[in-house]
Amino acid sequence: MSTFLLILSSILFIATFGIHSIIKTSSSFDQPMYVNNPLVAVIPWISGFVFSFISLYLLLDKSWILIFIGNALIVYILGPLLTRQFLIRFASGDGLGKDMVISFIVGLIAFVIGIIIR
Repeated sequence: MSTFLLILSSILFIATFGIHSIIKTSSSFDQPMYVNNPLVAVIPWISGFVFSFISLYLLLDKSWILIFIGNALIVYILGPLLTRQFLIRFASGDGLGKDMVISFIVGLIAFVIGIIIR
């Protein structure tokens, strides 16, 4: 069960980063206000690279440098694909900002529960 939750949290953290990148490439009129605040805009970067790295590190018995490089490749290569699939299946219809927050919170909850029951 903890393996499933940690994989789910990693996917949701990468989707959070992907949704943020989609928001950043959209028109400046369509962007939420958090994009202008650098303290809040760093959350998707931490989510995509740090939290997903930690969950993958807990799952795999490999060197941390290999996992870090693999995570970076996954975030940049598979991240947009995961994000599109996530938005097609689970979009709330209330905007990308809300979808990003939902994926981050659900990923964080799955991450914490996965660590607790591990």
